[in-house]
Amino acid sequence: MRTVICAIALTGLAACASGGASGGTPSGGAVSAVPTSGSTTRRTTTGIENMGRITITNTVEADVVTVPYDADAVFRILPSLYDSLGVQVNTVDPAKKTVGNAGYKIRNRLGKIPLSMYLDCGGSTQIGPNADSYDVYLSAMTTVTPNGTGSAKVGTLVEAQARPATYNQAYSPCSSKGLFEQKLAQLISKRLAK
Repeated sequence: MRTVICAIALTGLAACASGGASGGTPSGGAVSAVPTSGSTTRRTTTGIENMGRITITNTVEADVVTVPYDADAVFRILPSLYDSLGVQVNTVDPAKKTVGNAGYKIRNRLGKIPLSMYLDCGGSTQIGPNADSYDVYLSAMTTVTPNGTGSAKVGTLVEAQARPATYNQAYSPCSSKGLFEQKLAQLISKRLAK
């Protein structure tokens, strides 16, 4: 009897293991790792689950503006500008002239501004826009590249995924409304025009 139970249990485990591995890429062009307590990686319809980390990789393109300032000068002020917008900087790469945060959890507000001003996370609930009530995983990165004499291209990529705070659902992609990128460009001009 014990042998039969073990055989049934092993058959069930094999079926579970083979049923979960689809090997395909997620739809919508987004790949995200959502929190899990396991130590394995598995592909799901919403992304990749891997040891409690979330990684955002979208097909979204960076918002690029050209500013009439030296690339080094723009790069130097970016950390303080990110701070003034409420983003915790965890990446400063002088070789690539990249500043930002590769991803962190946030809820309700970015600085003093409701997240719904920056992000569209797929509609609203009874208490307001999803971006203001969902758990959001946000990534914001800016790269500065020289653009001829005395000017620079500033490319900012804002990506996010969100899920309801009270339900155990997968993260879904949010889209940037462009306000963060616009504010950053305005702050660069305001700071360097002095």
